[in-house]
Amino acid sequence: MLRAALAWVGAATVGMIALGVAGAVGTGALGRVWNLRAELRPIEVVDRRGEPLGVIDHCRAGNAVNAVPCRESLSVPLTGVSEAFLLAYVAKEDVRFFSHVGVDLGRLPRALLSGAGGSTITMQLLKNNVLAGHFDYDTDRRGPLLTLTRKATEFVLAPVVTWRYGRREVLAMSVNSLPWIGIGQRKGVYDAARAVFGVEPADLTLAQSAFLVGLLPAPGRYLVTDTTPPETATARFRWMRRQQLVTLEILRSHGLIGQGEYLEAVSTPLQPRLWRAEYAGSGTDLRVVQAARNPAYTNEPEPVWAMQELVRRELRAAGLDPKRVGRVVLTVDAAAQAALTRRVTGEGATGPRPTGVAEGAAIVDVRGGGIVALASSTGGNQSSDAGRQWAVSALRPVASTVKPLLYAAAFGDGLTQLSAFPDQATRYGSQAIRNSSGTFLGRAVTVREANASSLNTVAVQVGTPREKALRAVLDAAGYQEDASNRSSPSLGTYRAAPLDVAAAYASFAGGGLLCRPHLLAEVTDTGGRPLPLPRPDCQPLWDEVVAFEAFDLLTAAVSTDASHVPFLRPSLLQRLQGRSMPLGAKSGTTDDVNDTWCAAVTPQYAMAVWIGDPEGRQSVPVTLYREQTACREVALLRELPHERRSLDAPPGITRVAGAAVPISGLNPRNPAPVAP
Repeated sequence: MLRAALAWVGAATVGMIALGVAGAVGTGALGRVWNLRAELRPIEVVDRRGEPLGVIDHCRAGNAVNAVPCRESLSVPLTGVSEAFLLAYVAKEDVRFFSHVGVDLGRLPRALLSGAGGSTITMQLLKNNVLAGHFDYDTDRRGPLLTLTRKATEFVLAPVVTWRYGRREVLAMSVNSLPWIGIGQRKGVYDAARAVFGVEPADLTLAQSAFLVGLLPAPGRYLVTDTTPPETATARFRWMRRQQLVTLEILRSHGLIGQGEYLEAVSTPLQPRLWRAEYAGSGTDLRVVQAARNPAYTNEPEPVWAMQELVRRELRAAGLDPKRVGRVVLTVDAAAQAALTRRVTGEGATGPRPTGVAEGAAIVDVRGGGIVALASSTGGNQSSDAGRQWAVSALRPVASTVKPLLYAAAFGDGLTQLSAFPDQATRYGSQAIRNSSGTFLGRAVTVREANASSLNTVAVQVGTPREKALRAVLDAAGYQEDASNRSSPSLGTYRAAPLDVAAAYASFAGGGLLCRPHLLAEVTDTGGRPLPLPRPDCQPLWDEVVAFEAFDLLTAAVSTDASHVPFLRPSLLQRLQGRSMPLGAKSGTTDDVNDTWCAAVTPQYAMAVWIGDPEGRQSVPVTLYREQTACREVALLRELPHERRSLDAPPGITRVAGAAVPISGLNPRNPAPVAP
């Protein structure tokens, strides 16, 4: 009987090893295990001044499969994690972690029979980061054979991981990839410590550590909404409290903490940031009376969270494999990014956006097209989905923000700011053209005044004979024609994203060069060696005289009496602070009021803001366009530090009646636009 039993165990072991090897080969897991440290090491991201912006995981790069969505923030070494957390985690999850080779044979029968509960820390690391999506974990498939195959594969690979990296490195990789999926798609001890308690991992107390470790079996229970019934919320928090106490008892029973430490931890009335809990009693009798969501809770992601897919996309476009990249320097300015994010997510002066109203905003440097800040929202919530990055993907009719491009095209065809046209009833084909005011001045106005007052009649008169040239300019700038809209392109029927509009306006302050916006300034590999990046893609769009005249046209739209955005003029305080640099701007609103825009430019930056419905189905609330909310957003440009505070007029420019125009006899001509 003994020999038969041993033979059965031997056969089962050989069979399990064979099944595990087959699982490892079939999923390609062996290669991923060999490079696991590099795969789990995120890309460090800093701004152009070296300020940290967060990290980017490889979790969804290429064909990588990972149960946990891409995270928001940092990995930390074991020295950056409190001893209390490490003790609680190892004691609760795998108390013999430092004495086995990745597989705890004493717990193996339980793991095989239950499909859970017997995994070691090493096996959990494999399940969450290598085998997810292949068997029964993070898939819609269930069944004992799938579970057995996954466990067998873990059994085979765990000793390889331990041998390859050592136990300390395995523990470091594990604590930085723990799937607190329910906590705002968080992952790792840094994210959990910051999101739940607002502290650094090194500062986690014993009570906080036990609370976090207790959440691991079901982190989704941590989440609570304003509509959760009080009794449900209280029961959920009591469950978390019980799990915390179980973890503390395990620590005490193994002699890892003393009685005094235990009593102090169990008697601490924790207040996670998301929750507001009321306690009664004291010491070991401390109990939860009731709990609910904290109405004051906010949780702003790391800046790079919303841009991670865009960074990956740009890396691949540059011919770089994101898995080879260890660090990137972005053209982004961390302070500008934070300020723009606050505005777009409704924390700025303009207040929160109504439900269903999205906003996209972009700021670019006119010197080369580097993206300074980029923010998008959907009803006040940021998104890391590149398809919901409205600043890049919301192709909406640009409305009257097209007029400065139209007039710049005309300046290269013999017109100037002082060319005059009658503001009167005008037609484009069979369509009657009206101004937004519904009235006509009934007199001749200059292009300078027409732009400041946003007169549609003058735009159509200027644009109709130059429609071919305007279309070529819009094509070169990356705008897209709306074939269903047969109105004049001079009125903004072409579609573009805010980032493209900002780049087009940057050309006015950039000497006529149109530079494709980009995020990457420097890239190094995982060994710290620099990787090559393509040069900024800049093409001449305007003659430099035309570009300066268009810049002056835009500043007049802010500074003259006919201005439609007088609130953008510098205040007395800004003048005293040296922030009165020239700023030009143009607003725009579509006829159906589904979109409201503003684009602006200074000697150093260009910015575009769009607010509306990405699907084009509903109108923007009347207050948003009547108060010109989008143009109030571009006031941020005056708050940014400027190295260039003015533009020098190029040779060939003179001033007539305050307007910059070409000298007599000079007829500037724009270069032929180059399509992207």
